[in-house]
Amino acid sequence: MKVFISSVRRGLEEERDALPGLISAIGHTPLRFEDFSAQAVPSREACIAGVQAADAYLLLLGPNYGHRFEDTGQSPTHDEWIAATATGLPRLVYRKDGVDLEPDQEAFVRRIGDYRDGLFYDTFRTTHDLLTKVAAKIIELDRAPSPLEFAPLSGPVTVTWRSDYDARFSRTGSSPTALELHVVPIGQPSRSARQMMQLAETLPDRIREARLVAASEALDVIRAGDSLQVNFAEPIGRWREVQESKTIGIRVGADGQVSAWASLPRDGLGSILDPVRLPDQVADLLRLIGNLGVLGPAQIAIAAGVEPSTLVSVGRADGMPRQSARILMSGGPIRAVPDELVSASALSAGAAEVALAVSRRIVDAAEAVR
Repeated sequence: MKVFISSVRRGLEEERDALPGLISAIGHTPLRFEDFSAQAVPSREACIAGVQAADAYLLLLGPNYGHRFEDTGQSPTHDEWIAATATGLPRLVYRKDGVDLEPDQEAFVRRIGDYRDGLFYDTFRTTHDLLTKVAAKIIELDRAPSPLEFAPLSGPVTVTWRSDYDARFSRTGSSPTALELHVVPIGQPSRSARQMMQLAETLPDRIREARLVAASEALDVIRAGDSLQVNFAEPIGRWREVQESKTIGIRVGADGQVSAWASLPRDGLGSILDPVRLPDQVADLLRLIGNLGVLGPAQIAIAAGVEPSTLVSVGRADGMPRQSARILMSGGPIRAVPDELVSASALSAGAAEVALAVSRRIVDAAEAVR
């Protein structure tokens, strides 16, 4: 297991120097920003990539917040925290007792303690105290069973698809083909009008924290009936240009359903449903929905689809631009409806496992209409 150690070094020098030896001694691999200093890419990019490649994230909170980057308005440690949250990593957080916090660090600590997913941090006074707690927690994490729990459906699940609520959407092919993912909580009460109004005020900040848009970019929350919707800039380019996938919309319904949709890789011959890339894209959408913090711990049902399927082919996107493609015969929706319930960890630590199963069902449905 690879464990990324995240903190400001100043004020935590002794603890940072002691942790790698401990993590190695109990059979795991430590990762720190010190390990990424000799790479060709900027150090921040290397650290974020290191977080994304890790299996667990260990955050130490000392007296100092660190230097703020101009583009994000946050310190490197804060950026790493958001990356770990977005990736769905298990996060272990330890705050040093007996030190005075800078105002920015105090705000950061308060944000973590009040974080929407209910994360609690532990404290330590000495390096020995920290090492003892970290060792026990990493061993516990390594031995923990899969966080996913599955259950059969007790009845049909009502899913509101993108074509049901997006006024710009059209099956004629005038709207870009998109992968859509819908999470329906089971047994969660509907939101009141007051709660939806409060959510409309906080949704832009939640989206910025998920790094979908720049911190300074304005977001327009559309209130449509009993739902909130945010549309992002869709890929724009010439017809023959290669375009990678991009998240282009989010919807939160008063009934509890949360949806996200993204474009597929595309070249001059149309969109590509890539069986190799698709699980990662589905997992990213699952984690995104989880990071919005609008769902409780209830069991969920997951639906996914691709629509419209005009000019869509099944194949590898690595070969773009292509010289030929076998287009699907149907321009209608390709859908994988819910067939079981899963625990809310499908939106975090279990996202990759669930995404693999969902992706297989989407590809099977697409192959059936070839």
